[in-house]
Amino acid sequence: MKGRLLLAIGIGVGYVLGSRAGRQSYESLTRCVQDLWGDPRVRARVSKVEDSVKEKAPAAQDKAEQVLKAVGEKSKKVGDEAKAKITGDSAEDPMEDSHG
Repeated sequence: MKGRLLLAIGIGVGYVLGSRAGRQSYESLTRCVQDLWGDPRVRARVSKVEDSVKEKAPAAQDKAEQVLKAVGEKSKKVGDEAKAKITGDSAEDPMEDSHG
């Protein structure tokens, strides 16, 4: 019984001390982040980065669309070739065979 009581007291003391120290560390970190974010040099840099992203985003979007379209076309071609190998059909248009 004495061991349990000491354990409970130890947990309680640790919790109180940890909470105070943890809270102080958290508040200190929060103040540092707020000071950093509020710094005019940081705000100016953030603004430059935002402007740069806004300027370059349309070109990046166009390039991504081109790449995705090319990947889609290549995937379809590979899929059609694989299907032809599995089914034994030729990858050519079946209408071409009936004319020859």
